[in-house]
Amino acid sequence: MRALILTYFITVFLSVAVAQDNQLSNSFKKDQTIDRYLFVTSKLSDQDLIELAAQANIAKMTLVLSGFIDPSSAGLEHTKLKIAKINQACCGENGPTWLIYPQLFDKFDVKQVPSFVISKKNIKSKGDFAKVTGIMSVQNALKFIYAGALDPQIKAASKAAYQRFPI
Repeated sequence: MRALILTYFITVFLSVAVAQDNQLSNSFKKDQTIDRYLFVTSKLSDQDLIELAAQANIAKMTLVLSGFIDPSSAGLEHTKLKIAKINQACCGENGPTWLIYPQLFDKFDVKQVPSFVISKKNIKSKGDFAKVTGIMSVQNALKFIYAGALDPQIKAASKAAYQRFPI
């Protein structure tokens, strides 16, 4: 229980700190009923992270890490610096939102990254979210989610996110 509470406070702190440091929250407007997540790891190359972050920013997806980039006492600071570097390279001052939230990996049974998830806020069954895993662009993931989603809200959200990309 303590670990869960500590993880929650660290996640909230990191989200607030990164948003304040980089003004990330100014450009992020969440749909009130749908969440969009892109699960990644710091082990991906910087170039891959930059490209995925740029695409996630267009699709209004939140990037999710399962933990800090290193286990040192400065792990939080190192993680914030890496996120700031990636966001600056991809999007200038208006990069995507990031979370460190290991419980989301469990909630959506994410075993490999990148994984792309579009979910209702209140999940009652497996049909309330759609997930695609594999090395691909956000646009391709959104097409796969649209094709496989059973829920009309998730279908509509994936289509709307896909349509944000220039043709």
